This record gives sequence, C-alpha cells and structure tokens, in this order.
Amino acid sequence: MFKEVEIERFRSIRYAHIEGFERVNLFFGKNNCGKSSLLESLFLASGISNPLLPVNVNLMRGYQKVRPDDLKYDFYNLDAAGPIHIKTMDGEVRDLNISLFEQQPSSVSLVKDGADILSNVEENKYGLRFDFKINDVAYLSQLKFDSSKPDNASREVAENYEESLRCTYLSPKYDFNTSIRGLKKVIQNKDENFIIEGLRIIEPKVNNFVFTDNEMLVDIGLRNRIPVNMMGDGARKIVSLLTAVYDCKDGILLIDEISNGFHYSVMRDLWRVLIDAAMRNNTQLFVTTHDIDSIKGLRDATACRSDNSIAAFKLLRTVDDELKAFHYSLESLDYSINQEIEIR
Repeated sequence: MFKEVEIERFRSIRYAHIEGFERVNLFFGKNNCGKSSLLESLFLASGISNPLLPVNVNLMRGYQKVRPDDLKYDFYNLDAAGPIHIKTMDGEVRDLNISLFEQQPSSVSLVKDGADILSNVEENKYGLRFDFKINDVAYLSQLKFDSSKPDNASREVAENYEESLRCTYLSPKYDFNTSIRGLKKVIQNKDENFIIEGLRIIEPKVNNFVFTDNEMLVDIGLRNRIPVNMMGDGARKIVSLLTAVYDCKDGILLIDEISNGFHYSVMRDLWRVLIDAAMRNNTQLFVTTHDIDSIKGLRDATACRSDNSIAAFKLLRTVDDELKAFHYSLESLDYSINQEIEIR
C-alpha cells in the first residue's frame, strides 16, 4: 500500500511530495489543479516496468498522437531535457525516471567517393526510456518508435522483473464493456451480493442478476430481467466501480471524478459500498473530485467509523507549479465543509 509519493517534472506538476496515504484516499480541488496528473503519476509508478503507459494515459485523455513533440506533453513545460521522476514509498520503494530520446540520421561522408561511415545508434528512432529501481535494484525498459511509421512501436520490457502489483485506472470515460467481462470472476467466486447491494443504491427493487452471452441481465421485479445498460449511467458505473475493486484485490484502484454519472443524493451510499468493498478486498483507493457533494458523501458515509483508514487531501497548485496537498482527517474535513470551501 502506497504511503507517500514524490513527483518531479510531470505534466503541470513541477514538484510534489504527498504523504499520509491510507486505505481510502480522496483528492479534491479546483479544475486544472493537478488531480488527474496525480492519479496518472501513481498509475505510472504502479506499472513501473511498462513504457507504454504514458501513451495509454494520453489515450484516456482522448489524445492519440505519438510524434516526439506529442510525447513532450507529459513533461513539465514541454521540456524533455530533464526526466520525469516519480517515487512511491511504503514497504517497497519504487523509483522511476522517464526520459525522451530522439536519434536522428547519423551517417556522414568522410571520403571523396561518398562512402558513408555510420555510427552505432539507430537512425530515425525516438521513444521513451524507463529507468527504474525497486528497492535500489535497477532495471530498464524502453518504448521505441520509427519516425517513418509512428503508429507502430516496439517495447523492450526489463529483464528479470515481473510486476506483482495490480492497478486499474478508471477515467471519467470508463469502458463499461471491460467491467462487464470482469463480472465473470465475481460470479465464479459467489460474490454477487456486493454488486447487488451497489445496484440497489440506484434501484431498490434489484433482486439479483445473471450474466449470459456477455450481457448482464438484472431482475428488478418485472416479467423479464432487463439489461443493466437500460438502467442508466449510474447503474453501469456502479458495476464498473465495484468490479474494478474486486479485480484489484490486494492492489490499487484509481478513480478519476467519482461523482460523474451520479446524483448527489446517492454519494453517501456509494462511498459506503466502495469503502466496504475496498476493505474486504484489501484494495487501496485513490479518488478525485471537484464536487463538494462527493466530499459530503464521504463524510456522511464515515460518520460512524472509528478507524484511521480514510484520508482526504485538498490540492492546490502554487504560482511556481508546486502541487501542495493539505491532509484532512474526517473531523477536519467536516470543518472544511462547514466553512464552505469553494472547490467547484
């Protein structure tokens, strides 16, 4: 379980050091303060050997180009002269440096007949280099593109390293079909009840569901079961969230803009079901919002809890682009709400 993170030169974040993470962590703040970038940095650290992840997080933002200048968008101030640095700490230290390399044609003519003397670097290649350490043991992974065929890439994953940490990133544009496929594992382990409990937040009449022909059919007391798609965005997202918690057992789940698709009145019960699922599956949650109703929902859902497994952080970006995180206990979080802190 991550306890703290240090970030340098990633997207809009020049520097950040945040500590005090718990089992369930909520980040809140104004738009463009760095919430999504913080989640993305945790995602990169969780898949520390996979150099394709920076491209994947850009795809989640709807950006598909992979030319050298496009890859520079991940670097602070578009300056790839220095590497992105992300370090997470708990019982294990993950230390990642991401560099952009560009190798231009290097042939030169040194003799009159025009014969070329070539260097030993690959021509017209560019890409991302992952230099990383796990508890001070060093590894290297690379993602290489050919400038003549930028849509094709080759990935060289670090030898003698196999990732054991399971992590999923749910962007606001989540893939519901992926979540539906994950239901197979839930059903195989006879754990349907926590999905049913979640669906009852949206529709109290839910009795059960079945999964057949890659379709989830829900019994809400009608003559026939209905596809969960017909129950609206809220029902689909609850299935996605709870299935992802289950799939990330003993791992990490990152949820960007949790309130998307939900009415404010369900946030308390949503948090309650999510927290219970995270505890049950030993999943660490990192969640963002810019909606005060999400914060109130967390406060109300945890009003009767006596453990210290939940933390909230208000994020602010300073004028020199340092990301500051102000740690709130549940008691101080209630105070911040009463003071009507404007985060919309």
